[in-house]
Amino acid sequence: MRTRWQCIALSVLFLLMVAYNTISARRIAAATAALSLLDEQRMQAETVMHEFDALDKQLAEYQTEVQSLQRMDSRIEPAAVLAEISHVIGRHIALRRVEFIAEPVAAETGATVHNGTTVRAAATAHRSGKTQPLGDVRFRILLVGVAASPENVGELVCQLEASSFFCNVHPSGFRNASIEVPGGPPQSPADAKTKKVGTPSNETLQVSEFEITCYLANYEEIENQ
Repeated sequence: MRTRWQCIALSVLFLLMVAYNTISARRIAAATAALSLLDEQRMQAETVMHEFDALDKQLAEYQTEVQSLQRMDSRIEPAAVLAEISHVIGRHIALRRVEFIAEPVAAETGATVHNGTTVRAAATAHRSGKTQPLGDVRFRILLVGVAASPENVGELVCQLEASSFFCNVHPSGFRNASIEVPGGPPQSPADAKTKKVGTPSNETLQVSEFEITCYLANYEEIENQ
C-alpha cells in the first residue's frame, strides 16, 4: 500500500510538472513572439526617426536658402522704374546708359559707397570681383546721356524731383559737346565735287552731355536709426 501511494504521488507530481512545462513553454513562446513584434516596431521607429532627421536637415537647408533669397531680394520692380524714367524724359534727351547701383543702407550715415554693384552689367561686376550686397539696400540710379540744350537737362532734373519714384537728385556731370549726325545730300558744288553722288553729308550739332545721380525712393529715412 505504501508503494502504491508513492507511485500515485509520483504520477501526480509528474503530471503537474508536465502541465507546468507545457504552460511555461506556451508563455515563453508568447513572450518571444511579443519581443519579436516589439523588435520590428523598434526597427520601424528607428527608420522613421532617421527619415525625420533627414527631412529636418533638408528643411533647415531650405530655410537657409529662403533666408538668403530674402536677403538678396532687391524689393523693386525694374520694369516700373524704367517706365517712370521713360515717362519723365523729354523728346530732346537721349540716354546712353542707365545703371542701378545697389548700396547698403548703412552707408547713408557715413561716407557714400562708390563700390556698389551694377545690376545691369553683371559680367563687368563679376570680372571686377564685386559682389551683390545683402540685406537692406538702396539703389543709386545713374543716368548718362545727351540733351539738345542745358534747359532740357534742367527740365529733366525737375521732372525727376517731382516724381515719387526718385529722391536726392543731383547732376553729377555736365559739359558741352559736338556730335555728328547723318544729314541730307551735299548742297554746295564744292561738296558735290569732294563727295560721291548720293553720299549723305554729316551734320555737326552742339549738345549737352550730362550725368544725373538720384536714389530710388523705396525706403524711409528715420533719424537716430
